[in-house]
Amino acid sequence: MTKDKNAFKQKRDLISLAVVMALSNVSVAMADEDDAAAKGEDTEVIAITGSRVAGRTAADSAAPVDIFSAKDLRGPGDTDLGEVLRKLVPSFNIPTQPISDGSSFVRPANMRGLPPDETLVLVNGKRFHRSALVQLGGGSLSQGAQAPDTANIPSLALGRLDVLRDGASAQYGSDAIAGVMNFVLRSDTNGLETQAQYGSTSEGDGDEWKFSANYGREMTEKGFLNVTAEITQRDRTVRADQRPDAQSYIDAGIEGVPDPAMTWGTPRSKSKRLVWNFGLEFSPSDTLYLFGNYSDANSEGGFYYRNLDRDFFTDITTPDGSTFNFLQWFPGGFTPSFGADIYDFSQVAGVKGTLASISDDLTYDISGSFGRNRIEYFLHNTINPSLGPDSPTSFNPGTLQQTEKNLNADFNYPIGSLNVAFGAEYRDETYAIMSGDQASWEIGPYSYLGIGSNGFPGYDPTQTGEWTRSNYAGYVDMEWDVSMDLMLGLAGRYEKFSDFGDTTNGKLSARYNLTDSFVLRGTVSSGFRAPTPGQSHTTNVATTFIGDDPTPVAVGTIPPTNPISEFFGGRALKPEKSTNYTLGAGWTITPDLTATIDVYRIDVRDRIGISSSIDIDDATRAQLVASGIASAADYGQIRFFTNAFDTKTQGVDLVMTYNLTSDWGDTTISLGGNYNKTEVTKIKDDRVVDADRKADLENQLPKTRVNLNVSHSIDVYRFDVGARYYSKWKNATDQQYQTFGSEVVVDASATWMATSDFSLTAGVENLFDTYPDKTLYGEGTGQKYPGGSPVNSDGMRWYLRGSYHF
Repeated sequence: MTKDKNAFKQKRDLISLAVVMALSNVSVAMADEDDAAAKGEDTEVIAITGSRVAGRTAADSAAPVDIFSAKDLRGPGDTDLGEVLRKLVPSFNIPTQPISDGSSFVRPANMRGLPPDETLVLVNGKRFHRSALVQLGGGSLSQGAQAPDTANIPSLALGRLDVLRDGASAQYGSDAIAGVMNFVLRSDTNGLETQAQYGSTSEGDGDEWKFSANYGREMTEKGFLNVTAEITQRDRTVRADQRPDAQSYIDAGIEGVPDPAMTWGTPRSKSKRLVWNFGLEFSPSDTLYLFGNYSDANSEGGFYYRNLDRDFFTDITTPDGSTFNFLQWFPGGFTPSFGADIYDFSQVAGVKGTLASISDDLTYDISGSFGRNRIEYFLHNTINPSLGPDSPTSFNPGTLQQTEKNLNADFNYPIGSLNVAFGAEYRDETYAIMSGDQASWEIGPYSYLGIGSNGFPGYDPTQTGEWTRSNYAGYVDMEWDVSMDLMLGLAGRYEKFSDFGDTTNGKLSARYNLTDSFVLRGTVSSGFRAPTPGQSHTTNVATTFIGDDPTPVAVGTIPPTNPISEFFGGRALKPEKSTNYTLGAGWTITPDLTATIDVYRIDVRDRIGISSSIDIDDATRAQLVASGIASAADYGQIRFFTNAFDTKTQGVDLVMTYNLTSDWGDTTISLGGNYNKTEVTKIKDDRVVDADRKADLENQLPKTRVNLNVSHSIDVYRFDVGARYYSKWKNATDQQYQTFGSEVVVDASATWMATSDFSLTAGVENLFDTYPDKTLYGEGTGQKYPGGSPVNSDGMRWYLRGSYHF
């Protein structure tokens, strides 16, 4: 980085921070339902996430809850909901993973610096199913996680989003360690609303368009139907330099060398999504409800370049005596193209109402749900070297599938100032690996050149199967308004799992009104995250190259209970356990100016991770095969999941909003800040947490994040400006540590409401074309920017959007 650029960045960051600090003296926000309604909220508010008391607002809660309205969620120009959340929730991070196997398509998101599967995702208050992808890539923070894929939910389908920034396992069960995200679907009946959007980047690539429509209508006088459909398409972006080896081939006059050899950037993608929400009151006290989603997405990116030094670029003598060389097909080497077709489906059905025969105050909610996520991989522009000239160049290496079924019975009974909620849950989840086409895993006559579809060998029949885990749970959740000023909460939950046993968790909470405008609140809770069947049973084999050695090595990710894993210390996984502490305050300075600040600490024990790759030398391999473990002959290295380390995460959340009305129009200024620090407190297996991973877990995310959003409306115009500040962060590569500088990313848009039904928006994401610092260790592969950067490396993106309400 040049001295001039450093000086410019420092000046820009100082100016941005000065603006944030000035605004923080006059602006704050603790959203509640009245505020949501003022912003055009179109979803009925029953209770906020984290409380089962009807009518409880975020302002009344003992735990920190952010409520984002439909306007907040639909404002940004992103087609990926994860990018929208990054701009709204300061502690939420979703890095781009340009070349990272399935993580390039199912991007791992982190909240409060914890893994993706330590945040519970709900839709309309019901658990949303996981993705079929176990993050074997995804970077050090996410490696090994299996979490829901929120990209399957279009923003136009949402009425609001509740973000509970507190541990809630005692209330909701597994995964609610970092917090809970509850996506509330629209239930309005306002007819047909349509949106069309087109955009591109300042580099002229990554063209993107989206068309979405929402239709809501009454179903008789006592029901509603709301349906959202969305179609998106995005071209790939390329932010890469040419690899030195590929450039040397070009300089030597060799034909067919890809340029650039590796396409570091956002993968190509397209999707079709459908969401529905239905409710019908079939008696004065009972309501039937149905909601669900369907998504069909296709994404494709690149792999590492196979240069001419690889073993499979040698002459092969075929059975008929002729000579064959893969250079006849790929004279300049090749870069495999890797993609996935991802199908996602869910359906929830239930009945809720009042058990009037017992008491007019006793309510119930009985529901059942089914969810499935399916990932079908494909490969183009590659080979199975062992098949020689009989090898295809396109493969279907296999399919992953996650299926979940839930049954829930929830009851709520207010007894004076005491509210008692209780219920039970049964959950069944199945993880499946399905075999790819035979050519993707077949061992041909030239096995010494490498086995399986190069880049991602297919799942052979010995690796496939279905693994099911079931559990049942019961809970009690009580809140007591002791007085007008004091509220106390107590929750307890017991769960028993078929594979590892049972767990009991509890939560205490309190809220006290010190004055009419100043409140104190706090919680302490225990939590857990159950290892998934995918983590316990996933099998994957990747062909890789170590250092400059051109000989391919088969690296197997195998179950921890596989005999090979057990030989190296593998054991059945046990649940992660946590203890959460939160202490906060809220201050209503004026009716238009409020603020909250919350300090938290999260201790997580027995965190699950993937071991580093363990070499199997010839003597060990022979010993394993002799003992009856024949599959040991298939691997050069193996790795497996294990409970390997403990962490302590501490931080502070600040949320502020200021609403101003004048002759110049209406202005809303919102500020959200997060400071988050994670420390690895205990390492139980240094094969999982080596020096690099420890450094990444503690430093790979910026410790400070600030989101500032200003929205101003006057007459038929609205102007929105958002600024996001990321402090410096570090990345570790083979014990080489690089510090990346702080960044400020600014977005801006202008909307013209031409009529009451028609509007046009022009916007720019990343107005000043900000990029992360260039990586110092990517020259050999042509990589310009770090893959785990919190700042997107596509640069400036502009878009135009039209909306029409019929």
